[in-house]
Amino acid sequence: MLTGREQETAFLENHYKRPGSQILVVYGQRGVGKTALLTAFAEKKQTIRYTAPNCSSREMCYQWGQELREQGKEISRNPSWEEVLQCVSGEKSDRKKVLIIENFHYLLKGDTFFLQELIRYLKEHREVSLLVILTTYASGWVENSMISKIGNLAFSVSGFLKVKELPFSVMRRIFPGGTLQKSIELYAVLGGMPGLWKLLELSASVEENLTTLFLEKNSFLPELMIKWLSEELRETAVYNTILATIADEKNGKLNAMYARTGFSRAKISVYLKNLMELELVEKVLPGTYEISNSFIRFYFRFLFPHQTAWRRDNGRAFYETYIREDYSSFVRSAYRRICQEILQADFHTVELKKAVQGRTYFLCKDTAGKKIAVDYSGTVCYTSEDYDALQTALKSIRMETDEIIIFCENGYENALAEKVSGKLQFRSVGV
Repeated sequence: MLTGREQETAFLENHYKRPGSQILVVYGQRGVGKTALLTAFAEKKQTIRYTAPNCSSREMCYQWGQELREQGKEISRNPSWEEVLQCVSGEKSDRKKVLIIENFHYLLKGDTFFLQELIRYLKEHREVSLLVILTTYASGWVENSMISKIGNLAFSVSGFLKVKELPFSVMRRIFPGGTLQKSIELYAVLGGMPGLWKLLELSASVEENLTTLFLEKNSFLPELMIKWLSEELRETAVYNTILATIADEKNGKLNAMYARTGFSRAKISVYLKNLMELELVEKVLPGTYEISNSFIRFYFRFLFPHQTAWRRDNGRAFYETYIREDYSSFVRSAYRRICQEILQADFHTVELKKAVQGRTYFLCKDTAGKKIAVDYSGTVCYTSEDYDALQTALKSIRMETDEIIIFCENGYENALAEKVSGKLQFRSVGV
């Protein structure tokens, strides 16, 4: 079974074992691992795959028919969807077949004729046992536009499966040999995208990997992400402006975005809502926003503001000038997200809080209502001064806690453990 995708695999297997035919929609961002999931699921199953091109429904039907003829199938030169589906499903079999259609949004954005024909065909040919998996990277379209587009046809879809990013713990299971620090620094850029993880050179340093993947002249990942954004977001100039402003970190607040961009607060709010629906941005505190997609955050933090140098300079020179000094700050935000991921698995509620001094920490509650304050030190040694600052922050909002958890990867002062009460607990994301 594919590592980290046990629930998704069980979902697919459950529908595969059901009698008759079903239609599933499987979607998720580029690089999140949809192809690997479906390839592992389809192993040892009779599977037909088709990748839909961006063209009219009629031209797509023609192209698919041509593919089938090239595979030795007997089908007319200008087939109907009925003929294509008949050719794909073939003769009656005791084993259910799997039909995977990639980029299916191209089949439906123009019209719904294909889906109508597919549903009609499966209803009229009960002898056919077919699991149709419609898959796409256009997550925003699936969640915000698809149902209104297809209307009542949605009742014939058996289920929707969103393939989400994998947690940091899975990255550690897949790449157990690397140091914890290296894994954190790479996860800060690649997030939970296994499609990007497989591009890593594990024997190389973080700097070498980042240079190869993003900074060299032949690096394709930034251009791929730019293309994906342009497909998902219509007014890219406006969205790029907002994302660049948020990535600056000093401008993650609504008022700061208003002052920098010149856009009205109402306009900014609408665009932020769209970005949050695409899971590119999240509200981390009241009135404060962050880019939640790791790769997008890296791009707008380091590459977008320095377009000329990025495309002109040597990759290593660009890293030295624009990334090295600021990278630890970039990783610290990612570390907070990794800690949050762990806490959400352990506690009933997890909230990020900010004290008047600007320090942020988590306040968690378990099912019994016990309050736990959580400080994340990043990758530095946790000191008595850090602990005192946390105590001051908690007092400033009159918060009393039953327990305190400290995340730190480089240990803590021995004197600290001796002077605080037994309610203090130290943890690492590597445990």
